[in-house]
Amino acid sequence: MNKKVVIIGGGASGIMAAITAAREGCKVTILEHKDRVGKKILMTGNGKCNLTNSSDITGKYYGNDVKRIYKIVNSYPASQTIDFFKGIGLYTKEKRDGGMYPVSEQATSVLDALRTECRHLGINILTDCDVTRVIPENGIIEYTEYIRAVSDTQNNTGKNKKSGKVKVADIICKENGKIKYDSLVIAAGSKAAPVSGSDGSGYRLAKELGHTVIEPLPALVQLKCEGDYFKSIAGVRAQAEISLLIDNECMAKQEGELQLTEYGISGIPVFQFSRIAARAIYEKRKCFAEINFMTYMSEKQTKEFINDCKQLEYKTIEELLGGLVHKKIAVLVCKIMNLKTDTHVAELSKKIIAECINMLQHFKVKVTEANSFDNAQVCSGGIPLSEIDDTMQSKIHSGIYFAGEILDCDGICGGYNLQWAWSTGAIAGKGASRQ
Repeated sequence: MNKKVVIIGGGASGIMAAITAAREGCKVTILEHKDRVGKKILMTGNGKCNLTNSSDITGKYYGNDVKRIYKIVNSYPASQTIDFFKGIGLYTKEKRDGGMYPVSEQATSVLDALRTECRHLGINILTDCDVTRVIPENGIIEYTEYIRAVSDTQNNTGKNKKSGKVKVADIICKENGKIKYDSLVIAAGSKAAPVSGSDGSGYRLAKELGHTVIEPLPALVQLKCEGDYFKSIAGVRAQAEISLLIDNECMAKQEGELQLTEYGISGIPVFQFSRIAARAIYEKRKCFAEINFMTYMSEKQTKEFINDCKQLEYKTIEELLGGLVHKKIAVLVCKIMNLKTDTHVAELSKKIIAECINMLQHFKVKVTEANSFDNAQVCSGGIPLSEIDDTMQSKIHSGIYFAGEILDCDGICGGYNLQWAWSTGAIAGKGASRQ
């Protein structure tokens, strides 16, 4: 008889584990609690799906055991991911910073290729299933199944005048479903982007199996900041350098397009260190972001500009600063400095002008919290890698494996998180088929 491998979670890592195990001759079933698999794949890379990254992975991942993360990813690297997709008929192309995308630049192409391969391999996919319990001693999974039954009901709105009725999908709950497994892969995701199915249920299963879970926190997410002035600058985009200060120590620095929102800061450079900020705030440490809106001007050039301001004495302070940064930022600095925007440069001392410029280069805001899991792309935290072996098997229960975001690993933007999913999914799938 073929070994029965069950995968909990139909995301990237779960599908990869399923395909790998099926290719090893196993009878594979995916249990997915949304109405279809791979929903989060469709959200990646702004719908273009940044599959992986061909760049060096050093410094691209976070977790309590980064060396182990590198070991896992290097055992199934980006080159193997590219070959895997080429093998199922999906070709990729490299864009800036080593990011690899499908040539179609459509995430739907990726999911379609994966689903077609699952169908070709005879993988059984059960959707609308919530796993309620795993019984490792008996190799049984208990789950609740939701069956969508379509029925005709009277249309009370009167909008459908032709038939007078509309079709409504009733959801019926079927309790106490059971499925047997020889090997189990838990790839249930994290808490990030729950609309895609990542609701944190995998953490509950892991804890019930005796595993510890490092507190999951939002990562690759916007940061909320203190200050009632953010509404006045919401929508502004600016090239900037942002330094993250934790207890007055610079812990990270990123440069790129900063996006200002009505509640704080956003954009790729903020996403890249948001997990550090979220963890620091969770630990009740002081967290600030220092923004340099004038990255194009060196210290020497700044001094020269201040000294040469006499040539621009006919300008107002708003006009002067407006030549350096976005007008809304210029107006905000005037407000903070208690300067009327129509005050002429001739009326101001060199010291006041220098202070305005200094604020533009060292605009400091207090970070109060990370945005919610609803807005996060991934999570930091999860099951410690010390509790799994090199085949992704649990050190507590033989035959149970973990893959993907449920583990304590998160990467920066650029395809690194999907690569973690492919790597851990492939390793777990192979381990589960050969255990």
